[in-house]
Amino acid sequence: MKRFLTLITAVAIAVFPLSVCTPPKTFAASPGYEYTIINNEATITGFTGEPLYIEIPDTIEGCRVVELRDNAFYECSSLRHIDLPDTVRKIGHHCFYACSSLESITIPAAVSEIGMGSFCGCASLRSANLPDSFSVLPESCFRSCTSLTSFTVPDSIRTIGDFCFSGCTGLENVSLGKSLTRVGDCSFYMCSSLKGLYVPPSVKDIGICAFGYIPTENGAEVSEDFVLLGDGGSAAKDYAKENHITFTDASDTVHAFAIQRITGERKPISIPSVIIFGSALALVTGAILVKRKNRLGLKAKINKNKQK
Repeated sequence: MKRFLTLITAVAIAVFPLSVCTPPKTFAASPGYEYTIINNEATITGFTGEPLYIEIPDTIEGCRVVELRDNAFYECSSLRHIDLPDTVRKIGHHCFYACSSLESITIPAAVSEIGMGSFCGCASLRSANLPDSFSVLPESCFRSCTSLTSFTVPDSIRTIGDFCFSGCTGLENVSLGKSLTRVGDCSFYMCSSLKGLYVPPSVKDIGICAFGYIPTENGAEVSEDFVLLGDGGSAAKDYAKENHITFTDASDTVHAFAIQRITGERKPISIPSVIIFGSALALVTGAILVKRKNRLGLKAKINKNKQK
């Protein structure tokens, strides 16, 4: 009798498994993403297969899509393009980490927060459009995005986190927003193609090796060709002096035009302005030559002392 009851129990468990043992399910959608629904809000949690293009709808099963979870597309190396709905409010940490084929990203206006390392290692990323809806570019956000050549920091951004653009070796033009107050440690470290940068007077705190540093066999050193532009008496000028970086006062009209060209601000320049820019560029070039001459003189002096 006991054997019979045991057999019936085993069959019952096999056919009708206990609900308490059933793990929560993650739903998979055909375009290549996974999602969960909690409190009538949908969250993208991951991906399936090797998607090339994903278009995430604004609603799933009648629920608004409000978040991309941490690591949602982590190392999705096949992904080349993704469309995000206007309903998304948050992008989690390392969400697109090492999506090496991702070519561009447009972040919806409703997003108020993006996590650290969100686009770190996106080696094919050529453009990133950010809205004026959040105040922090977090740590390592665009780190090692080697195909990124230009970037405009929105005026809403107050802080650029540590290592935010570190290793962006193709970055040539950067425009910093007028509300920026802090630039973190190594934010633009190893940006070897960046030859000039205007730092607005709103910036009060500049971290270690934030601008102008490149790696060498002897460690991090200042790039000889790098020029920092800013206002006299600003944190930018103090940083340049402390780090022996060429500084140009850009508070007057003449240098304002140079800023547009060197930092890549998207403003039209008239023919007379180009002439003015030539004068400003000559001043910057002269400053670099003087700096190099001083360095050569210093080296000669050191060698002379050694011979003595």
